[in-house]
Amino acid sequence: MQTNTRSAIDALFVLSQSAHSPFHCCKYCEDTLKKAGFLALPKNEPLSLTPGGKYYIDLYDATCIAFTVGKKVSAGKKLPKLRMITAHTDWPSFLIKPQPELTQGSYGKLNIEPYGGAVYTSWLDRPLGIAGKVCTKGKDAFHPVTHLIDSKKPVAVIPGLAIHMNPEINKGMQLNPQLQLLPLVARLGEDEKSDYFLHYLELLTGCKAEDILDYELFLYNTDPGAEVGLNGEFFSCPRIDNYSSVQAALSALLHADTKEDHICISAFYHNEEIGSATKQGAGSVMTMDLLKRIFAALGFSEEMLSCTIAEGLCLSLDVAHGLHPNYPDKNDPTCQICLGDGVALKLSARQSYATDSSYVSVIEGICRQHNIPYKKFVNRSDQRGGSTLGSITSAKLAIPCVDAGVPLLSMHSARELMACADQEALCALAAQMFRG
Repeated sequence: MQTNTRSAIDALFVLSQSAHSPFHCCKYCEDTLKKAGFLALPKNEPLSLTPGGKYYIDLYDATCIAFTVGKKVSAGKKLPKLRMITAHTDWPSFLIKPQPELTQGSYGKLNIEPYGGAVYTSWLDRPLGIAGKVCTKGKDAFHPVTHLIDSKKPVAVIPGLAIHMNPEINKGMQLNPQLQLLPLVARLGEDEKSDYFLHYLELLTGCKAEDILDYELFLYNTDPGAEVGLNGEFFSCPRIDNYSSVQAALSALLHADTKEDHICISAFYHNEEIGSATKQGAGSVMTMDLLKRIFAALGFSEEMLSCTIAEGLCLSLDVAHGLHPNYPDKNDPTCQICLGDGVALKLSARQSYATDSSYVSVIEGICRQHNIPYKKFVNRSDQRGGSTLGSITSAKLAIPCVDAGVPLLSMHSARELMACADQEALCALAAQMFRG
């Protein structure tokens, strides 16, 4: 294994601190790719591609699909090898609703809606920022202007209730998101109790309030990541799910070898946390449509594309549940993985993770050949567990797929925990996907 733990964790730290919404994550990927010589492709024009080229396309501001075309790819020769890595740009959070201003006494609050399956209690009493996109009036109704905005500092907090007011709190608590999870954002005077959030958006966008049309704004934990443990072996950070995978997929494509006959794709999808069944999610026809355009631009027929997909391989990257030191009974008795054990290969009889022994064996072979630590992970038989991009991508494209990722503790918390060394292992596996 030839990667570097320090550089892998440093890169993940930078991504977590730079991308405070799925839209910012998409832009971070695009900016990084552009600096590395990748060319932006149009959504609404025929593609012009050449062997040896590097490209990316922005789809709906929150999904980025990037790819390289090997120099030996030629329509007059054998079919190319298709290698694909997927990750998602979103994480459980809260979206700010339209007309969000709520007042209680002199307090200004915001009306929010849960996005994905957040651990509610983990969001209490944390410094929170606001980031996302705001759309304002453009040259005509069909062309609004999009602004990416980020408070870049704590502007909100969801205050918990003192134990004196709820003596039973340590016996368990339930939080109603409509009542107890509304973030406090301001102390208001009598003349400030209307449109205070709209005025704040004026400051962030530089636009007049009457020109603001709509927005998709997320709350985010502003606390930075930190190495913890007696030897600094762990990494505690917001958004590890799924920025650990985004960083590995991005790094792999940046270092992909374009000398051969490979088409290497890294796809960064939005909306995984809410099921992926959106135009910008992995469950849409978007990826297949793009593949058809790519292959047509390179001179291949649609039948050649189908043949290439059938012989291709997709590695779906998303986090796994590590063995919990305080709740060991929540993990399977034999198929468990500790933080620091390497990459988790995720298996499921109900195919919530893409499970096919022929292709799991390929990934195992890569790991063994390159000394990449790994273990197989399966949920307890009496726990449903989560799902991710693998089976969705595989069903939409009919491409062989394997699910893998770093093991976590506190998944879907406002702050999660992983082992530093596991990011190195994940980056090594992702890199080898594009070399084989």
